[in-house]
Amino acid sequence: MNPTVQLLQFLLLTNFPSGSSINYYQDKLYILGDDARTALVLDRNYHTVDSVLLFDHPQKRIPKPEKVDLESSVIVTIMNHKYLLVLGSGSTEARKKILLVPLTSEGLIDHGKPPVQNGVQVFYERLAKSGITEVNVEGAFMMDQEMILANRGSKSFPDNFLIVTDNNFWTHQKEVNFRKVSIEQPTGKKEYLGISELCYVESKDLLLFLFTTEATGNSYDDGAIGSSYIGWLNNFSTKMLLPNLKLDGITNLSDVSHQFNHQKIEGICLESSDDHGLLLHLISDNDNGQSTLFKILLKFKD
Repeated sequence: MNPTVQLLQFLLLTNFPSGSSINYYQDKLYILGDDARTALVLDRNYHTVDSVLLFDHPQKRIPKPEKVDLESSVIVTIMNHKYLLVLGSGSTEARKKILLVPLTSEGLIDHGKPPVQNGVQVFYERLAKSGITEVNVEGAFMMDQEMILANRGSKSFPDNFLIVTDNNFWTHQKEVNFRKVSIEQPTGKKEYLGISELCYVESKDLLLFLFTTEATGNSYDDGAIGSSYIGWLNNFSTKMLLPNLKLDGITNLSDVSHQFNHQKIEGICLESSDDHGLLLHLISDNDNGQSTLFKILLKFKD
């Protein structure tokens, strides 16, 4: 299958830094930034409808040594209540944390219940001992009773992994089972492509990957922004049982529109899937204190 990608809308968020994750639920979008103090809730037209303070910090952008580095998020259900689960990358001790942000039945922030922070040091340390030399969790999604995480590699540790574990892994970190699935580098690419997010389309059993290139040799430092890509894998529920995965295809978003040039796309979510294609939202982190939202239509053709 060869896809067509159409850029439908984009918006620069001048006052929201470092967009790193985006989720869709109840006709609303949930926006996280890796060094932002707040999380935003937007409607489908990108108007802000709610927000919540996650960290009480005097600066708009939390400094690199202090930030939890929120890089991925998932909507979860705990005792019949919905939460936005937000994961720190785990690339430093300060980043081995998760947040649980309670939501109302309408999909707004439940301001009557403060966000809860939990440490996940034990689980992330087990990942490191399993052979993931640089823990850097950049993507996540849920599938039935499992949580699938994406660990991004770097030039010094050039391996991308999926980590398959329980959907409540943080509640029993010492004994929870997990397994690693390695992702082959796309062929024909001169630069190293690191995973920056995942999006599973259940109706099509299709897993979408975001990849970015960045001139950095490790999981901590930033570097010059290169290109961003969308990759895809068909029949994921079957293939995920394999120890290694090879993408079915990949496309450079800069080939779609010049608006994607030098955009480090770090978040992707699905709004809808029908005969017209997949309606997706993306968010970029450009290391300059701003973020950009994109709405695209992805359609596969025979």
